[in-house]
Amino acid sequence: MRRPRIRTILAQSACLLAGLAAGARVGAQPAGGFRLQLEPGLDEQRASVRAGRPVFGSGDKLSGRTGHEATLEGDAEVRKAGTVVRADRLTYYEADDEVVAVGNVRIVRDGNVFAGPQLRLRIDANEGRFEAPAYYMPRSGGRGDAGSVDFLGPDRTRLNEATYTTCEPDSVDWQLRADTITIDEAASEGSGRSASLYFKGLKILAAPAFAFPLSDERRSGFLAPSLSINSRVGTEVTVPYYWNIAPNRDLTLYPRLSARRGAQLGADFRYLERGFFGNARVEINPSDSKTGSSRYYYDLNHAFADWAGWAGALTVRGVSDDDYFIDYSRSIVDSSQRVLPRTFNATRALGGDWTVLFGVQTWQSILDARPGPYERVPQIQFRNVLRDVRGFDMDTVFDATRFGAPLPGKVQGWRLVAHPQLSYPIVRPGWSIVPKLSLHGTTWQLDDAGALPTTSHRIVPTGSVDAGLVFERPASFFGRDVTQTMEPRLFYVRTPYRDQSKHPVFDTTVADFNFAQLFAENTFIGNDRIADVDQLTAAAVSRIIDPQDGAEKFRFAVGQRIYFSQQRVAIPGVAPRTDARSDILLAAAGNLERGMSFDAGLQYSLRDAGIPRFSAQWRYHPADGRVFNAGVRYLRDQIGQFDTSWRWPVAPRWTMLGRVNYSFLASGTDPVSGIANERGVVEGLLGFEYSECCWGTNFLIQRYRTAAGQATTAFVIQLELKGLARIGSDPFGILRRNIPGYRLPTDRPAPPSRYFGYE
Repeated sequence: MRRPRIRTILAQSACLLAGLAAGARVGAQPAGGFRLQLEPGLDEQRASVRAGRPVFGSGDKLSGRTGHEATLEGDAEVRKAGTVVRADRLTYYEADDEVVAVGNVRIVRDGNVFAGPQLRLRIDANEGRFEAPAYYMPRSGGRGDAGSVDFLGPDRTRLNEATYTTCEPDSVDWQLRADTITIDEAASEGSGRSASLYFKGLKILAAPAFAFPLSDERRSGFLAPSLSINSRVGTEVTVPYYWNIAPNRDLTLYPRLSARRGAQLGADFRYLERGFFGNARVEINPSDSKTGSSRYYYDLNHAFADWAGWAGALTVRGVSDDDYFIDYSRSIVDSSQRVLPRTFNATRALGGDWTVLFGVQTWQSILDARPGPYERVPQIQFRNVLRDVRGFDMDTVFDATRFGAPLPGKVQGWRLVAHPQLSYPIVRPGWSIVPKLSLHGTTWQLDDAGALPTTSHRIVPTGSVDAGLVFERPASFFGRDVTQTMEPRLFYVRTPYRDQSKHPVFDTTVADFNFAQLFAENTFIGNDRIADVDQLTAAAVSRIIDPQDGAEKFRFAVGQRIYFSQQRVAIPGVAPRTDARSDILLAAAGNLERGMSFDAGLQYSLRDAGIPRFSAQWRYHPADGRVFNAGVRYLRDQIGQFDTSWRWPVAPRWTMLGRVNYSFLASGTDPVSGIANERGVVEGLLGFEYSECCWGTNFLIQRYRTAAGQATTAFVIQLELKGLARIGSDPFGILRRNIPGYRLPTDRPAPPSRYFGYE
């Protein structure tokens, strides 16, 4: 028969037993006397105090000398202030607060578990040595073994001849081996010496020294290197270094070495101060191996607030040559950049509801974007906004802008604008009506006028009325109770004709025809042309709303504009409108069941019974991470593309990723990239994800157009060792941009409970 276990308090036992006995006696007193009460919350500050706390022990056999040492044998256990030691035989030395454990030793401290043959430890000081232990750290999911472990204080531990992995014990696919690994929990960082990283038994990396964070706090040091293959730069290796300068400033250096372009240095500096923030990014190749020239790119962004009452921003972007983005871009978005801004703007509030804006806007135009738009050098604008002044709203703008010509010999000069607006909105439950009057006064003072007059003026009044109704009713669709609305709207605008053929055009263009523009007073964008209009817009929106949560489940809209006069004001080179009615706009969107949704729009031309524009997008994004998108976009002579993307499991642990953006137009120019349309794949992506319990990999191949008749092909691969690092090129920026709905995987396990590992 098993002998009864001996349970005892190895230090301060007399005081504790006396206190418990007294408490029991007091607790037996009648109501009204002092009673022991349950503590509703755990006080972590008290638990963190370790020194002077009692030591509890248990075992099958107890021996020792009072006041000197106590030895427990047979399933022995010692506890003190969050530290639990178990072994076949334990000896506790009271004077030194030291425990010596032999045989099947197991220690649990702050959730971390160590197990081995022999331990010597001063419990309060956390100083001692553990011979040949295995360990498990639940916060990171890491485990391994060591030749020995040195406990160097309350927050520092050094593992000698150690291994580390997050894999399960029976399937160690990767492992880090190091001469030493030091864990400093107070500094929330780890470091090591003479490390080698093994994957599937093969050494893939080695380093004489390394450091790593134990939390999400930023740390200076080298980041995981990346390797990629690109048809423009060849094989490319990047070894980034991160410098955590201060809590509000950091710098990332990313030197690159490519087979075709040579050495390139990149830097990204970020800062965040009380009154301003921004970043500066620079890339420079002192001598491109293919062109033999120095090539660079810079992008500076600075924003400030409350600087002597001013707030604003500065943006400066530029490249060394026209082909920089074609040769060095890593996405179709980068390669399509043609007009690079150099802008500054600052605003501040003045007294009496006035604000002032000061701005400068210049450009670097490259390739087919030359000569580029006009520059504002400078722009000064005053604005006054008054709301609900006896029911009236007033908005007054005074603007003075000097326009600089992008090429010598073109018209340039000053434009002065005064634009007061007065409205009287009447908004009631279920209906609204907003009458509005405005006056647009403009003066041009030109330096190089050419065939235009040096000075010219224009005053144009505009009147409008915007009226709408909102009806709703309970309804039932497909067995579900919903609320359906019907929201008709009428918008009438009248602007008389003024001859504007003698005025220059600096920043004005024809507005895009869409639902928002249906309710605009001017069919031009900009102040150089004010369209002569006598028109009525009629539109209606119907919504299906879930009465339980107010979420919109479905929306349908239709709208058309009726013209009561012919348009006479036009932009040079653009024919004026001649139709009596505009095209009809239709739009529908909805959220379906099981993660499905759709969004569609169509423009129907009554004149030629054709469809000059339409788009449709269908999405399937269930909660399990699968993604499928399919859509089509068409804009006559500009865009004609089928676009589909997906993330879909194809086998256990394997997921396929892809996108195909195919152009079926062979004429016109893409308005986004500026590249002439041709039939074929505009952008294609194919890749796979593979995931194991402790590692995963992504590999992608991408091809995209960079200019007419030119394309770039890139190959990206990344090995993710969960809980340690990602090695290779980052594919997630590519995937998020190409696959709407793609969610980033995480290599961090769910944080355990504060009481995880309690024994």
